[in-house]
Amino acid sequence: MKGLVYGGPGKIELKDIPKPVIEKPTDARVKIIKTTICGTYLGILHGKTPSCKHGTTMGHKVVGVIEEVGKGVRNFNKGDHVIISCITSDGTCEYCKKQMYSHCEDGG
Repeated sequence: MKGLVYGGPGKIELKDIPKPVIEKPTDARVKIIKTTICGTYLGILHGKTPSCKHGTTMGHKVVGVIEEVGKGVRNFNKGDHVIISCITSDGTCEYCKKQMYSHCEDGG
């Protein structure tokens, strides 16, 4: 599959990357149907986001269809159409219980 890969400040490239696999029971693999750009990418591209490492596959605002779910996924099934938020959360940790989803212990 193709992915937009960060190669350092000022460097991004469309590359062949491995298809993701389910690593944790709470994972889902989604086939991306539509995506859009985000202002966050400009900061990354200009080197203002040191947490974004070389080789990172970019993209976090997408619409897609679930291809596979881990054994711990309860509310989604293969074939469901989904919107993927730029913030992920498990819904169970103390931060999620306080509706502080961007601080999720297993997402963020």
